[in-house]
Amino acid sequence: METLWVREDQRHSGWGSGPMRAAETEAARRGCTDMTVSPHSCQAPGFHPRLGHRERRIAGVPGGHEDVCFHRQLLPPKDETAGGPPA
Repeated sequence: METLWVREDQRHSGWGSGPMRAAETEAARRGCTDMTVSPHSCQAPGFHPRLGHRERRIAGVPGGHEDVCFHRQLLPPKDETAGGPPA
């Protein structure tokens, strides 16, 4: 998925956080250790921090601006085989 837009009246109902958590889970399953997202300034500014993403700013954009992105370190997937098969 490249872009997901949630209507303002539907925010806080899981339409954004559900797919984001699923993407994090799948990325960790594939061995990824970090996730970086780059939302537009018009998107809900508190969304990514609520999910545990930390804001990062990178200087050097023409005109004295900064590139803003959000980063989160991913947890490795739980080993479902640890401890043997279920009883």
